[in-house]
Amino acid sequence: MVVVNIDSIAKSYGTQDVLDDFSMSVNKGEKVALIGANGSGKTTIFKIINGQEDFQEGNLSLRNDVSIGLLDQIPEFNLDNTIYEELLTVFEDLQEMEDKLEELENKISSFKKEEKEHQELENLMDEYSELSHQYEMRGGYGYQNKIIQVASGLGFNEKDLEKEISYLSGGEKSRVGLIKLLLTEPDLLLLDEPTNHLDIDSIQWLEEFLIDYEGAVIIISHDRYFLDQVIERIVEIDNGTDEKYYGNYSYYLEERKRRFEQKMREYKNQQKKIKKLEESIHQLRVWGRSRDSEKMFKRAKAMEKRLERIDEMEKPTLHGKKMNLDLEFNRRSGDEVLKINDLEKTFDQNTLLEDLDLDIYWQDKAVIIGANGSGKTTLLDIINGDLKPDKGDVNIGASVKMGYYRQEFEKFDPEDDLVTTLVKECSMKISEARNALGAFLFEDNEVFKKVKNLSGGEKSRLRLLQLMSGDYNFLLLDEPTNHLDLPSREVLEEVLQDYPGTLLVVSHDRYFINKIIDHTYELDDKNLKKYLGDYEYYKKKKKELSDNKQKEEKNSNDTKKDNYYFKQKERERKERKRKRKLNKIEEEIENKEQKVEELEQKMTHPDNIDDFEKLNKFKEEHQEIKNELDKLYEEWEKYLN
Repeated sequence: MVVVNIDSIAKSYGTQDVLDDFSMSVNKGEKVALIGANGSGKTTIFKIINGQEDFQEGNLSLRNDVSIGLLDQIPEFNLDNTIYEELLTVFEDLQEMEDKLEELENKISSFKKEEKEHQELENLMDEYSELSHQYEMRGGYGYQNKIIQVASGLGFNEKDLEKEISYLSGGEKSRVGLIKLLLTEPDLLLLDEPTNHLDIDSIQWLEEFLIDYEGAVIIISHDRYFLDQVIERIVEIDNGTDEKYYGNYSYYLEERKRRFEQKMREYKNQQKKIKKLEESIHQLRVWGRSRDSEKMFKRAKAMEKRLERIDEMEKPTLHGKKMNLDLEFNRRSGDEVLKINDLEKTFDQNTLLEDLDLDIYWQDKAVIIGANGSGKTTLLDIINGDLKPDKGDVNIGASVKMGYYRQEFEKFDPEDDLVTTLVKECSMKISEARNALGAFLFEDNEVFKKVKNLSGGEKSRLRLLQLMSGDYNFLLLDEPTNHLDLPSREVLEEVLQDYPGTLLVVSHDRYFINKIIDHTYELDDKNLKKYLGDYEYYKKKKKELSDNKQKEEKNSNDTKKDNYYFKQKERERKERKRKRKLNKIEEEIENKEQKVEELEQKMTHPDNIDDFEKLNKFKEEHQEIKNELDKLYEEWEKYLN
């Protein structure tokens, strides 16, 4: 059943055409992605469907009585409400029914025993029965649990629901807006960047929710992993019109390339045909002049008409304009790039990081993942020297030159234009600044935009441009793909794949992590757990491990006696410390065993079998590591129980 049908719509703002002969339809239960370059008209389509924008040509058809829910990027709330009170407003009709049911119960109970056969009582009983049935059918007995379930899925526990809206950050308010929208369960969900402000666990919950959602869903998103999991069809806006792909994002990439190659073959064949006709016309005219032959001129004229009738194809392009990012440096660092021991950091009696260790080596490409508010950005700020730890050591290795890409954008003067910004912050000449801005897709008068007027994507490109000019061999990147469009993300990934230095990244972009990262660190319960692979490897290992920490936290919440509570907390603290030490020893054992295996391969390699000097060196190193392993095994047994 078709929920929405858009047929050959045209839309322009003044002289600027945005949509031209654009069509798409969505059926009940379908999950469709709407993609395209920034400014291509994706949000305009949402506004047209939602009745917020008109259009000049074409038709829009909506199923009768269809309910539409649009995710508002800047939702409006009653700031005096708690989160729970605000979410309750979704169910005001059920609460009115509850009041009416209570009123009817009071009236019914007011009748005396001898009045049970009274007609008015029968009428009240019928009304109560009908209203009670409606209340049940509309989910009246489960909506409060539904609020807690959806809020929990998107990162708010029951204690969080007591917070007032006025104290929430912008990201938290956006999450509340998304929860409200999901609770309304409209026939058609219009989701514009729904994964913004969500951590990985919340994104996974949202994926499962949308996969099972019975209504239709149209999604605008730059989260490619999310699109791969949820959507079954893609509509791309290309020069104002629609290009349809019947698969997820990975299918889209392959099919787009196939279509491009086909169009390029057709274009080249047509160009050959045109060139052949032009050469023939030229030759016929030469013969006509040399032989004074009217017949030759007539044949040339006929060919010219054939040439004019050809509808010449535009040369196809696989990608539009892309920023020109290049991250190079002149000098490598030492092998040990970063070493952190027993680090702790507390804010207002809230300990974020405790007994934290981290070792980063030359050319490592590592990511830190974790829940919102777990301390990921705080850790990067400490590494960069912007914050001081309360305890512990942070040692930067020899010849390390560190560049930091922040989420926040506080380093530039908001009143400066872009040229002035680069001249001041990157020590560029005006001509160099203009050329660099052009390479990062700031064209013509855009280079004179003030920093305060930049969009999120433009700010991200400016930060990357600043990073490129720094000759850094160790990069700290905090959510580097946020606000970047898909082509810019692809460019960043290509550059970071080839980057010869060291990377430490905070990101919830799982597609990006899988393409770039070698090691994954999960920041949980104030400490880091290392996984020797990308996001897929991490996900696989997480399934294999039982989460004892969650059980301990659940058990601790059940304690009520003060003395027992604090003793329990002390036991839990010691147990966490023991497990952290155990995990660290296990990581060292794994690394040593890997080195032993590498040495044994070298010792049996045909190139080394007759080189006694090499073999002796390998054997000595092999024995030394074996001795270290024996000590580690003893230490492991000590901490095992």
